[in-house]
Amino acid sequence: MELGELWKKLDSDRLSKPVLGSVHIQKRSKHPVQKLKNAYLITTGFSVVSLIAFIVLFFLFDEWIVKVGLVFMICSYIFFFATNFSMYRKVSIALPIDKSLKTALLHTYNFITENIRFQERVAVFIYPFATASGFLMGGSEGSGNVMKMFERTEVWVALIVSCVVLTPLAFYLTRWMYKVSYGKCLTELKARIEELERPD
Repeated sequence: MELGELWKKLDSDRLSKPVLGSVHIQKRSKHPVQKLKNAYLITTGFSVVSLIAFIVLFFLFDEWIVKVGLVFMICSYIFFFATNFSMYRKVSIALPIDKSLKTALLHTYNFITENIRFQERVAVFIYPFATASGFLMGGSEGSGNVMKMFERTEVWVALIVSCVVLTPLAFYLTRWMYKVSYGKCLTELKARIEELERPD
């Protein structure tokens, strides 16, 4: 085999093989995956601020029933902090540059979408207790004796009505906040996946 033909064969073999490896997205990049990772970092920060606020409130109230409600809220925000920080770490900005790029992006899209739905379902369980905790704090500030306050039937009615009304409102507010925080980035990511699915 002549030298020229051998070179053509080697060059042809190299081009016919997929390019392997990965590329890291820069932190200041406008790539939707990086934006989603940043969104989780911001959400983690909000969780920390809320957690600190409830810890401070725990020491400002003396009645045990109010403290129980605040402990529940502290545990809830520990959960949200752990979840969001875990997602921040798991969202990979190392994207493959071979044919598995579409698979990696689709996995990220589905992973984040499922996590958002999971957090929404957990939040629905938390909202009634959050409403009750706020109700107890307000009652403690207003009456100075929450247990005595609950001896009145109308207080129980007010608490139940508050939970029934505020739970769905809080759910839709949270869904809107998730849409603002993640929705646009997920739409951009979905568009990129669809571009990769189109035949050349």
